[in-house]
Amino acid sequence: MKSDRLVQQVQLAVSPPSLNDTASDWERLQKALLPLTDGRPLQASLASLQDLGPALRHGNWQVTVTLADANEAWRLVRVNPARQAPPGLGLAIDLGTTTVVAELVEMQTGQVLAARMAYNSQRQFGSDVTARMMAAEKPGGLAGLRQAILQTMNELVAGLCADAGFTPDEIAAIVVAGNTIMMHLLLGFDPSSIRRDPYVPAATLFPIFTALEIGLQVHPAALLYLFPAASGYVGGDVTAGVLATGIAEREAFSILVDIGTNGETVLGNNDFLMACSGSAGSAFEGCGLEWGMAAQAGAIDRVRIEANHLSYQTVDGEPARGICGSGLIEALGAFLQADLINRHGKVNLSSPYARSGETHPEIVLAPAVETAVGRDIALRQADIENLIRDKAALYAGSRILLANAGLTFDDVAEIMIAGNFGQSLEIEQAVRIGLLPDIPREKIRFIGNSSLAGARAALLSRQAWHHTHEIAASITCLELTTEPRYFEEYTAALFLPHTDLSLFPSVQ
Repeated sequence: MKSDRLVQQVQLAVSPPSLNDTASDWERLQKALLPLTDGRPLQASLASLQDLGPALRHGNWQVTVTLADANEAWRLVRVNPARQAPPGLGLAIDLGTTTVVAELVEMQTGQVLAARMAYNSQRQFGSDVTARMMAAEKPGGLAGLRQAILQTMNELVAGLCADAGFTPDEIAAIVVAGNTIMMHLLLGFDPSSIRRDPYVPAATLFPIFTALEIGLQVHPAALLYLFPAASGYVGGDVTAGVLATGIAEREAFSILVDIGTNGETVLGNNDFLMACSGSAGSAFEGCGLEWGMAAQAGAIDRVRIEANHLSYQTVDGEPARGICGSGLIEALGAFLQADLINRHGKVNLSSPYARSGETHPEIVLAPAVETAVGRDIALRQADIENLIRDKAALYAGSRILLANAGLTFDDVAEIMIAGNFGQSLEIEQAVRIGLLPDIPREKIRFIGNSSLAGARAALLSRQAWHHTHEIAASITCLELTTEPRYFEEYTAALFLPHTDLSLFPSVQ
């Protein structure tokens, strides 16, 4: 194939049969495609063979064939009369523990036709992966978890197609990036071994499945590509992030911090990749917080305190409904800067924005009259403590990776922060609270959803898809619970910004 697309459409003229040439329709199509298949075998789906005969005859032996790269072979997805072929559509999906984000993409042009985000319906079984793995061990739990995520994904598919004016049957390929546990729950694999020593998953490399066998409501022969993982806790979303950022192609050292539910961090360059995952990030996605939410309309995503006046902005300028990751980081930094909290994160009740609350001291961000929910939106003492624990785990993970590589933050050319935030992330406040190191700010870059960006890149490039397997195989994973210095590093980071203020001279 001349094109690099993962899914390709080819117009063909197929020789018609005669009394002297009675080869089957399938044989004729294979012969016509032979010069285009790079010497790889051609596989057919049942749906494509059902389409074949009518398409050849209605098209007067002129057809449009949709082919998908299936690694060792080309897979025939569908056959249409040449003038009746639907566009080649694909889905890129970031399958997160908290949220699922998807894009509908026109495969030939690369244009994103529609994008949507939804909460993962598995939240009813628990907000984090450990709770869901425990739920999967209960009778009917695994089936319930699988059905929940399929429901979320199918609702996203229907919504995206409605937004763009297409039908789900026109989707020919789906690329999914997510952590290893989410992949297991989607496929119905028992994930229980991942949470028990020695933390071995059922699979980290996944076959290419059809949508029909998984239960996704798109074209039945559409192929499902699942990003390979490096380990049970360093999943395909990390692989996708490395692909999207190009870390593995650079000579300079880079760090990728994915502020998601599992808080993964990657350090490396074109010589090595090292990664770890901590129980961090869920608070920055709003989990476990009274008013935490994803970066949707109405989420507080900017917080400022100037001249003792607290102000905020929301996504799309809508009345406040809660607070998302960027707002949480900015709020914590602003509270510290204005002495609403101390370095331990304790609320200063003498502040005009603080009050005792029903169960915890809390700081009011948006009074009830300004909100869409008719209640004060506030950060409680327990919320602040959750955020500090999560930021400590992320910072400690970076320090452990650097120590194992014999490097420091000064040796790193760039730190990239990925996550589902609002419109932007205030880097200065992330440094102020000790989430990020105190280094020249031009070295720190907010990159948005790197998992989704990697899924889209693989959807649009065969070369990128095959490179994902090289990336996953090259990642060395550190188990932080066995690292002697991790607990020390984590404990030291349970202050704002850190117990060792010499690490944060600009904050001093």
